[in-house]
Amino acid sequence: MAAKGRDPLAILLVIGQFACITMLMIGNWRLPWWAWAIFGSGIAVFLLAASALGPNNLTAMPVPREGNTLAKRGIYNVVRHPMYLSVLLCGAALAFGAPAWWRWAAWGAAVVVLVLKIKYEERALTAKHPQYPEQMRGVARLLPGVW
Repeated sequence: MAAKGRDPLAILLVIGQFACITMLMIGNWRLPWWAWAIFGSGIAVFLLAASALGPNNLTAMPVPREGNTLAKRGIYNVVRHPMYLSVLLCGAALAFGAPAWWRWAAWGAAVVVLVLKIKYEERALTAKHPQYPEQMRGVARLLPGVW
């Protein structure tokens, strides 16, 4: 792993994530009520995560920032990667609420990219904070009760 997030794989994962988000946003936004409810849930998860994370920990890169701390409060007691969960919730709302083949493909690709990003990020967090695996025991990576 290269220093300070300059690893080409880390950069590729971030580019992939934002490419998927961009593809999901293209097209019709006339969503049924249930899709808006899912989208709103994704926004709520994002806001809870951002407020619990703190500004020194916030980064799109899957490499911890210099001087970061492990997030252990709020939504981080339930899900290790709520920011990624928020992307998937908002993306699912768009992909299934206003279906188009490119949205389904982008949402499926986002799932793959974010799972890879989670695995990369957890290796980086463990390297920087050896206590990370023990502290995260019992906390779901993405979906409580699933993974």
